[in-house]
Amino acid sequence: MPMKSLDHYLALPYELAVTREACSDGTRCFVARVIDLPGCESHGDTPDTALKNLETAKRLYVKSMLDDGLVPPAPVLRAKAGKVAKTPAYRPPAPTP
Repeated sequence: MPMKSLDHYLALPYELAVTREACSDGTRCFVARVIDLPGCESHGDTPDTALKNLETAKRLYVKSMLDDGLVPPAPVLRAKAGKVAKTPAYRPPAPTP
């Protein structure tokens, strides 16, 4: 079976989560994660920055797996798949038209 493309995996509805956490320097930051890609996370000063940085991290994560001949895990189908999980410390921004 042929390997699917990078674009195929990037288009899948992976669940994202954003939390506010303490950074290593003691400040507070936002951490965005792709739930079904262990270790795929990024940080930012705002939730939006963390999510924007996560897109780059996700691309590199999946590309690295494909380059190594590995098949990235498919997202687990959840009611919120493809959405940003709400946490007590974060509310996703309203969609823009």
